[in-house]
Amino acid sequence: MKKIFLVILILCVAGCINKNSTKTVPASGTLTQNGKPLTDVRIEFSKIDTGAISFAETDAKGYFTLTHTHGKPGAEAGKYRVSIFQKGKSIPLPEGKKLEDIPEEQRNATTPEIPITMSDNTPIEINIPEKGDNNIVIDLR
Repeated sequence: MKKIFLVILILCVAGCINKNSTKTVPASGTLTQNGKPLTDVRIEFSKIDTGAISFAETDAKGYFTLTHTHGKPGAEAGKYRVSIFQKGKSIPLPEGKKLEDIPEEQRNATTPEIPITMSDNTPIEINIPEKGDNNIVIDLR
């Protein structure tokens, strides 16, 4: 029993060290479409060489601040491919049904997220430098 506990403890510590050793830099910006804020969407930055992901949701002005999947603010420095998704909307209750009539696991159901792509289908690639201005401006046209 002590050996199992020790193995679990070592794995937990190793996971925490790895998570805490991820170096991120502040990264935020604005997302617009033809110069107008693109609001209430999810934006994902996927690092091209490692697959590390940072993400955010835009506000009413199209502004976003990235958070790494490890929970740290920002993103790792490097080159990223950017994906943008229209967030899923809540599915309305069927007519004549009350919330308590719906199984608990289905109460907060949403429609699937829909990818937003460039009109010419080119990928969006962004470089996040280790130092300097990490104010990212993306304008979809």
